[in-house]
Amino acid sequence: MLVGSQHPLRVEAVQEYWLRNRVRLNAWNGMLTELALRISSPSGTRRAFGWQKMSSLIEEILLAEPLSRICVAVAKRLEDREIDADSCAIMHNVFTAHQEVRQRCLHWTLEGIDQGEASAHRLNRIRSYLEHWTDMLIGFFGDARTADEYAFSPERVAEFAEDYSYRSLGDAASTVWSLLLAGNRKWVSTHCSTETVFPKLSRDVCQAALGMVHPAWFDSLGLLPSRTAQHINHGLNSLDKTLESLMDGSWLEKSTLQVRGENAPREGRFSA
Repeated sequence: MLVGSQHPLRVEAVQEYWLRNRVRLNAWNGMLTELALRISSPSGTRRAFGWQKMSSLIEEILLAEPLSRICVAVAKRLEDREIDADSCAIMHNVFTAHQEVRQRCLHWTLEGIDQGEASAHRLNRIRSYLEHWTDMLIGFFGDARTADEYAFSPERVAEFAEDYSYRSLGDAASTVWSLLLAGNRKWVSTHCSTETVFPKLSRDVCQAALGMVHPAWFDSLGLLPSRTAQHINHGLNSLDKTLESLMDGSWLEKSTLQVRGENAPREGRFSA
């Protein structure tokens, strides 16, 4: 929605987004400090319980980072296009604060790996996956030249921007992005916990982020315009069927691609 927007982000929602993030960041930092004491305890039982809670908290922080980076990347693009001169500084403040708590998470993840903690290895895999996914989204949002500060790998963003942007994909964009989103949803549901430490605080942040979208995209009831909603619903309904056809190979029967020899189709650079 925001890729080609001609409207600035909604001021009141940007302020609410900053406030809700500050509340959640304070909660994260407070619990990180408390759990750090537990996992440093000489008591094995206390350490085990501490790592269980620490793993859930770090996972929540890592999963929240893509939104932080995407929001500031979008705000930066709007600023560069002289559409919104104010939001980027606020988004950058949130991004910087999130990076500080991320560094604490990475420190304890490395500590866990050194101690042979299985959950720490799982967290490291989640971190790596989310870094790739975030760079793909930043590449989609457009100008790789202005996204360097918010990307994990500017080179990867440039590659994704070339391969996966709507400008590059043309008519195939909706299909390709439905597959990518389906793959991401499948990976996250498989590898990440369904429990969060601060679910309400995270919902508040997400609602504030959604509120930044200009009202022109919503009707009088606060819903997306019917045609847009129909496209979204159609895409969501087809995701599971698409995944099933990819898994059982039935997509080949319907495909116009001619597969030569006995070799399977070449796997893409970014898979679920």
